[in-house]
Amino acid sequence: MATQKGSIILEGQIGNLSFYRSNGKPLARQRSGVSKERIAKDPRYVRTRENNTEFGRASSAARLIRLAARLSLGERHELFEDTTLVNRLTPRMAAIVRADDIHGRGERVVLPKSLSLLHGFSFNAVSALKDVLFKPPHYTYRRKTGLLEVAVPELCPISALKVPKGGEFCSFHVAAILFGADYERLPFVAQANELLPLGHQALPPQLFRLELPEASLDPVIICFGISFFRSQGGYPVPIVEQGRNLFEVIGVEVDCSDDMDIQ
Repeated sequence: MATQKGSIILEGQIGNLSFYRSNGKPLARQRSGVSKERIAKDPRYVRTRENNTEFGRASSAARLIRLAARLSLGERHELFEDTTLVNRLTPRMAAIVRADDIHGRGERVVLPKSLSLLHGFSFNAVSALKDVLFKPPHYTYRRKTGLLEVAVPELCPISALKVPKGGEFCSFHVAAILFGADYERLPFVAQANELLPLGHQALPPQLFRLELPEASLDPVIICFGISFFRSQGGYPVPIVEQGRNLFEVIGVEVDCSDDMDIQ
């Protein structure tokens, strides 16, 4: 490490030198790195190769889930956009890969039983479901028939919902994503109800019935979300500020008799 002196302070890279600031001081240092060829062949970097392989599996799995979640929300997906999602979901999937207790390092994969670590994952970093909906939804999944039912109890908006300022309507979203090794795109089933008025009157119970493939062996990632709307010119307009709408994993159902690997 060297300190930059002179009337011209550099930042960036020139050749193998990097110029930067630390604690307000202009510094310089020589870049050090290892070539891709060496990492790929040198026995001393076997652990690096193992980590890279497993991280690649985690990244691929996270990408599939992100795409399926976005598609399941349809035209309303923009209400749930979060720029931090990639940086939060990929490490979660990496932890799921590391939870593999069957294979050795470098060979670990996404095991169905490990997907339970997704429970509670929010696609929006600002809000959690428990902080917005004080009476949580409940679901029942019958794998043999493929029927998934998600029920929301009767709600009094004033006491059971944290409604954003100006919010006059809400809508509930439910999605079931099937996770498997052979999918280029994860299949899903999704529903959203009509806009519900947020006033002093209680919201009636809501029941969502989603029909999944019968006797499927795939793990099912069950998600629930809420979006809010306000009136503008006599029409409902979505509230798009980050953190006002949320979409979260409320459960993961796994066929316990299935020990297949998910690459």
